[in-house]
Amino acid sequence: MVAVVDVQLIMQESVAAKSIHKQLDAQRQTYQKEIAKQEDKLRGAEQELGRQRADLPPDAFEQKRREFEQQVAEVQRSVQTRKRVLDQAFNESMKKLHDGMLQVVAEVAGEQKASLVLAKQQVVLAEKSLDLTNPVLERLNKKMPTVAVTVPKS
Repeated sequence: MVAVVDVQLIMQESVAAKSIHKQLDAQRQTYQKEIAKQEDKLRGAEQELGRQRADLPPDAFEQKRREFEQQVAEVQRSVQTRKRVLDQAFNESMKKLHDGMLQVVAEVAGEQKASLVLAKQQVVLAEKSLDLTNPVLERLNKKMPTVAVTVPKS
């Protein structure tokens, strides 16, 4: 027997997928608050620099301007690093979910005596009785209700 599974639906709608998104959204909000504080600090430093422009000799002002630009560059690097960290955590978590889904697909396919399982997205037409998406999704939700997202400290 040939069967089909809607991999996209499972990877988006499973309880574990939703838990991954929830965990990453929480971490993203934490990062955004920290970055907003840094941006406020930079805006204050920029205003102070503007006020000092008339009072400082040109070389001293230039030095302070370079220091300010270094601070801006540091915040930009921090933002990029955090984005990479979140992307990596997302990819690792989704890989764990995908591996778990494949294991469940193999179990359900074995029980249904399916010798070939195709991704539904690759099939033009299939009889509903060949679709194992719901049994796979239900079992995956029971076996893997969550995937712990590991976000390294940056």
